[in-house]
Amino acid sequence: MISFFTYTLSSILLGAVIGLITGIFLDITWGLFTFSCILLLFVFYDTWKLYLLNKWLKSYGNHAYFPFSGKAWDQIFSQLAVLEKNANTIQNNLKDALIRFQNAGEALPNGIIVIDNDDRIQWCNPSAEKHFDINLVHDRNQSISYLIRHSAFLQWIKQKNPNDPLLIRGIRGSDITLSILMVPYSGDERLLVSHDVSQVERDEKIRRDFVANVSHELRTPLTVAGGFIETLIDNPSIEKSTVEHIYKTIFQQTTRMRHLVEELLSLSNLESQQFPAAKKPISIQAIVDQIKQMAEQISEGKHTIETQVEIQCDILGSHNELVSAFGNLVSNAVRYTPDQGKITISWNIIDNKGYFSVKDSGIGIAKEHISRLTERFYRVDKVRSRNTGGTGLGLAIVKQIALHHEAVLEIDSELDVGSTFTLVFPPERIQIHN
Repeated sequence: MISFFTYTLSSILLGAVIGLITGIFLDITWGLFTFSCILLLFVFYDTWKLYLLNKWLKSYGNHAYFPFSGKAWDQIFSQLAVLEKNANTIQNNLKDALIRFQNAGEALPNGIIVIDNDDRIQWCNPSAEKHFDINLVHDRNQSISYLIRHSAFLQWIKQKNPNDPLLIRGIRGSDITLSILMVPYSGDERLLVSHDVSQVERDEKIRRDFVANVSHELRTPLTVAGGFIETLIDNPSIEKSTVEHIYKTIFQQTTRMRHLVEELLSLSNLESQQFPAAKKPISIQAIVDQIKQMAEQISEGKHTIETQVEIQCDILGSHNELVSAFGNLVSNAVRYTPDQGKITISWNIIDNKGYFSVKDSGIGIAKEHISRLTERFYRVDKVRSRNTGGTGLGLAIVKQIALHHEAVLEIDSELDVGSTFTLVFPPERIQIHN
């Protein structure tokens, strides 16, 4: 590659040789004049190329070619073009990396807000907009302390780089609970990372309520049984009829505890299962007949129990789980239907879906309770439920069994009219007889 020094030196030597030749044939004055003219031409030529270079640099990024001139200037332009191409490549790569980073940030379930040293919002992702009820388009460069006027948050953010996360509820009037963490990001920027822990809090509340309910449900029969046993110990000469009554009561209370423990174990086992129930064919007519017999045993002839099977088919699932689910629905219907009431157990197929329904003419359920009926230990009337032998776990078990069979539990009820509990099975769980 010809260096610019070589190009300059050769230009001077060329002028000197031509001037020397001119001086030999004419005189020294014409030689010097010729040498000066040749140098002047090179100056004009290089000045023109400098003008083209300046023009080329000013149009950086908006041109697709560079001026060709040959020799050293051509090499300079070529090298600049290579540098420009490399700079464009680096810029495009940085732009792509920034886009990928922003896309990744926008996809995160955690909220992310970039703030400067003055707590002004520089950027945030959609999750943060949802958590803090802000809008990046309108709130960019706004102070987050101005937008979120929550006393605990304001005290926390004043620390600039707090080490401990902040747990905050009801931010900007919302009903969510956020865990907020401050993370150093750069010299003059920080990250606010928020995580919605509302479901975690709800789960913790359910756990606490569950422990409290189990303790209460077990304590009551234990107290009764323990009291009667103490009575027997302190009064060995109690009449036989009284002793028989005490034994009968103790048996009833221990049986109730056993049922409660069995249902707790059953529910725990169902909740731990991660896969759908096996698809074993079960005759719907056979299972309906079995459930009717179970209902008649519980009713002891006090109710009218009917069955309606519109279409003979098999249901694909777990026999034991389905009997448990159907049995719980029928058992509830019998317990909450007054004597001489009517209970109808039916099966039908509509739009290729299977519908197992238990309809009663019982006391009914108020609308505000229906959405909570499948919660563990939830009771509309706690006293009546205990008197009828309910544990408060039956519908929770039905819900889990429905989930294992890709089914849905539907509840329709009206006070003093009756209730209808329906399990809706998908077409994949139905096998119609040919």
